[in-house]
Amino acid sequence: MGIEITDRIAIQELLARYCHAVDHDDGDGWADCFAPAGVFEIYGTARLEGREQLRGMPRAVAEQGGGKWRHQITSIVVDPGSAPATAIVRAYGLVTDWREGGKFLTFTDYELNMRCEDGAWRIVHLLATACG
Repeated sequence: MGIEITDRIAIQELLARYCHAVDHDDGDGWADCFAPAGVFEIYGTARLEGREQLRGMPRAVAEQGGGKWRHQITSIVVDPGSAPATAIVRAYGLVTDWREGGKFLTFTDYELNMRCEDGAWRIVHLLATACG
């Protein structure tokens, strides 16, 4: 069973909201992208679990980047998960720093486990692995 086009669009919209929320210090909006017990993990570096921990990430990004970092999620591939209403998403994550005209900051491979509950897709687990 595949992923319907409406679900693919909803997943892409969720990932766009994820980027806008983290870049504009919107902790609640960013946490809303995740399931209640959702996990954000940077391989070997950081792990945030649950809404309260997730809410703090945009503030940390704003403080580190002076409000000038921008996240982009591209090359999104959506495959069905192992259970109904789940998906495995692979994508690339690019972060740029615009304090001095726009510089490459990081590039990561994303692997996301996602679930649709009550008609809304949410991130259950996001693993970001730095390239290079």
